[in-house]
Amino acid sequence: MNVKTVHEDVITRPMNEKDIAEAHAMTQALHWPHTRQDWQQIVSVGHSLVMESGGQIIGTACLVPQGRYASVGLIVISDDFQGRGLGRQIMNDIISYAEPGTDLYLTATEMGKPLYQKIGFAEYAVIEQYQNVVEKQNLTLLSPQANAVVREMNSGEEPILKQMMDASAGMDRNAIGDLVLKTSARTLVIEDDGQITGFAVCRDFGRGVCIGPVIAHSSANALALISHHLMQCDQQFVRLDIVNQYGDIGEQLVSWGLNKVDTVSQMVKGDVPQAEAGLTQFCLVSQAMG
Repeated sequence: MNVKTVHEDVITRPMNEKDIAEAHAMTQALHWPHTRQDWQQIVSVGHSLVMESGGQIIGTACLVPQGRYASVGLIVISDDFQGRGLGRQIMNDIISYAEPGTDLYLTATEMGKPLYQKIGFAEYAVIEQYQNVVEKQNLTLLSPQANAVVREMNSGEEPILKQMMDASAGMDRNAIGDLVLKTSARTLVIEDDGQITGFAVCRDFGRGVCIGPVIAHSSANALALISHHLMQCDQQFVRLDIVNQYGDIGEQLVSWGLNKVDTVSQMVKGDVPQAEAGLTQFCLVSQAMG
């Protein structure tokens, strides 16, 4: 897609490196936590568009291919241009980058849900956002089940972790896995009888760090990974986006001093992603990338 005229005074075009500062300013105005680095990372793994009027960026959208799926995110329209159908237009434009037959998914706020429902998306999961400055004195270090141990990832184990990302999401997460592991501040794994059975990544995001993805065979093991990361995040601002059907994780996070600050919907246009039996993604990489 090149430049596309949407209205007499509005065009849509591919985002370039010079646009990231202005796109970042738009999300800052909405009090979204994304830094310029966060924007650059998302743009690096997919397709991104800007909507422009009079030389000013008034809208953004991103799409990240993931095999037979693609995630859609960072859909923003400037307040001054609301009510003109531009949100639907940029959604249609970014979706056109997906290969034929691709199922689409996204994370929607309550405000955004009606638009996405009109386009054909349906809710399939609920995500809860937890965050706060961590105080080590409030934490409990948990152990994984049975004889498993938590340790740092060793060099050369990346392919195993990327395979686990694919299996737990039911899609090809290779590009996102490369990005996440490359930008990780710390990656912890669960090893059980010589086999890696779970892992969690802590990396820079927004106002501090985020923990995600968190992938494990059980919520107990997921909490063990999270607790080990949090123990190393004393006095840091930490965010986690968890799938709310695993309520024991949210309850434990609250007991550790993190606050639930938002609830959003995961929506799909097509088939609901199906994880392979035995592996679960308890925390997202991010709301934009799933």
